[in-house]
Parts: sequence; C-alpha cells; structure tokens
Amino acid sequence: MCLKDDGLDPSYYVSVPGMFNDLLYKNSRAELKLMTNIDQYLMVENSIHRDMTIISYYYAKANNKKCSNYDSSKPKSWIMYEDMNTLYLDTMSQYMSIEILDKVDLEKILDIQSIVPDTEIGYMSEVDIKVPIHFHDFFANYLLALEKQIVSEN
Repeated sequence: MCLKDDGLDPSYYVSVPGMFNDLLYKNSRAELKLMTNIDQYLMVENSIHRDMTIISYYYAKANNKKCSNYDSSKPKSWIMYEDMNTLYLDTMSQYMSIEILDKVDLEKILDIQSIVPDTEIGYMSEVDIKVPIHFHDFFANYLLALEKQIVSEN
C-alpha cells in the first residue's frame, strides 16, 4: 500500500517512524536545503540518540497521610511512575526542519526561555556542561545531558 500510494518501500526502513518522517517530508512538498557545512552536519548527527534512557532510583519510600507508616515529623513525599513512551507524538506535532540557517552567538540570545515553543525557527543547543563535584551523587541516576559514548567492559 505504501509503495503503491506513496512510492516509499517499507523494506528500506528500520522502523515505522523513519518511514513516517520521510512520508511527511514528501507529502508536505517542503523544499529541503542541502547541508554543505560539515560542522553543522556533525552537530546534527551527533545529537541523534537512538537508545533508550531509563532514570530510576534504587529505593524510594513515600511519606504522606495515605501511608500506613506516615511520620509527620518528616517531609511529605509521594512515589510517582511516569511512562514517557508517547514523546514521539509530541515530536511529530512540531515543525519539520528544512534547513540549518547558521550558528547563533550566545550574546545574541539574551534569554533562552523567551523562545516560544511554536516559533517557526527552532534552535539546537551545543553546550559544555560542568557540574560541581558535590552534585555528582545527586545526579547519579539522572542524566543532565545525553552524551554519545562507548562504555568499556571495565
């Protein structure tokens, strides 16, 4: 059906989202600009993560009025489970990228939070993050930023 109707062969795709992305570009008739700057290409390529990320703590204990062993002298806490499998749907509702315009100097962006989510121009951030050593244990189970790296057996 896809091959006949849209000219896309599903056997060339690893997953349905990849094929769907190509289908969106094809049907939108958007003119894609060729990426000729190697630095821009590597920035985009290195930002693509195809892995699953799990953030979990080894032990959690709730302390609120609904718990049988509630201790009012301790801070109230709850345990919450969130399954973020539908983040893909949010991504598909965003504007499609058709070209990379240029790098923006940090001085030109006064307040990064002033960029509205539904703007027609999007931004990719390339940052160097340095976390003070006293925060390392706090963020041990929560990644502040994804990094593409190979972990050795050691």
